[in-house]
Amino acid sequence: MRKTGRRIQKDVSIIRSEDFLILCRNGRCNVFVRNRKMPPEDLVLSMINRKGISTKLEVRNFMNISHPGVQISTPGYLKQRLKLNPDALEYLYEYHNKNFYEDADDGELYTFHGYLVLAADGTSINVPTNEETLSEFGNASRPGTKPCAQLGMGCLYDVLNRQILKTTIKQHTFNEMAVAEEQIASVKDTIGNRPFLVTMDRGYPSLLSFIRYIENGTCFCVRLSSKDYKSEQQAMSSDDEDVAIVLTKNRKNRYLRTGDYDLIKDRQDVRLRFVRVWLDESHTQCEIFATNLPRDQFPADCFGELYHLRWNVETAFETLKDRLQIENFTGTKPILIKQDIFSTIYVCNLVEDIARESELEQKEHLENDYKHRMAINRSVCIGLLKSDLIYILLQVDPQVQEALFQKLYEEISASIVPIRPNRKYERTKGNLTGKYSTTHKRNF
Repeated sequence: MRKTGRRIQKDVSIIRSEDFLILCRNGRCNVFVRNRKMPPEDLVLSMINRKGISTKLEVRNFMNISHPGVQISTPGYLKQRLKLNPDALEYLYEYHNKNFYEDADDGELYTFHGYLVLAADGTSINVPTNEETLSEFGNASRPGTKPCAQLGMGCLYDVLNRQILKTTIKQHTFNEMAVAEEQIASVKDTIGNRPFLVTMDRGYPSLLSFIRYIENGTCFCVRLSSKDYKSEQQAMSSDDEDVAIVLTKNRKNRYLRTGDYDLIKDRQDVRLRFVRVWLDESHTQCEIFATNLPRDQFPADCFGELYHLRWNVETAFETLKDRLQIENFTGTKPILIKQDIFSTIYVCNLVEDIARESELEQKEHLENDYKHRMAINRSVCIGLLKSDLIYILLQVDPQVQEALFQKLYEEISASIVPIRPNRKYERTKGNLTGKYSTTHKRNF
């Protein structure tokens, strides 16, 4: 069996394990005790199979597949869901990620100059507006306008292997750098001891974080805004030089009332490498990056390509919101919202896992036998998984499960699209198409 199929089997085994049941209970010994129509195992599988239709039809369709002839009411289903610890879903996708990196042989993972490239970024997610969601996630609307509940989600993403490694759900405004630090500190539990670097956008620069990254040996590349360390940027005499960011009294006073002041009070400066990348031939537009990457492994001319890789995290957010409909929630309770988010991330990672393995298997064919380089159609892959994955997860016979996965894998492998280089389109404002676009069909 292929590695992806074995990882799915491990996922099913963990879902059916006693340890996972304990995690679902979240320390409550009086829940999930009786033998009910929908135990925790089925609750998790129903969320993975979720298609965004009405809850009554979701439950009906799932029960017809898993337990033909047995029906459960919508209130009964939601009552069971409210008992389920969302952390169990988070554990599931992180467990799959850990197996993904443990199974990878040398050379199977995509790297940049020998490093895994991770991107720390955040996004906002619209959630149903009610008293509970406003209290837990906050109000994103302006004062005096209609309330709009919104949560913030910080992610650590492997941009080349397209896996969401860590996810943190916060209020709609949150300290992105603090979340990134927490995620980076624990990422080795997932990727092992492989070397990695972290790319971050404007809004992330923080002297305290830079100090901690340098002390911990974490490699980073952060894009600076024109206002970040402005005097140091203006003093640059070349496109790549070592810069001492002087810790003036004003800069230190920003941290005076924080618990981190001791880390900075006795320092005179922070030494970083500043790299300027020109965006045009006339040298009128540029971006400046702060980094601690070694110059011998990462010359200045590679930073444009390195930072461009970070765009894949934006593509991942688009996939979650558009293709996988992460904002199409089962209910309005915060616990249901968190369950839906983590189960959607699991499916997103699984899509990329299968697509990546298929592309590696037929790499020469996809790159050499067509006019353009070809890739697996992710939209079709999502649709096929949403349609057929549930039959694989419910199957208890390993041989039948392997046959079902092989059939699904072959269908996904045959769904390829060309990658046309240098495609650019003018942006248009307004709705220029009908309600049902012919170029943007739903996947499920």
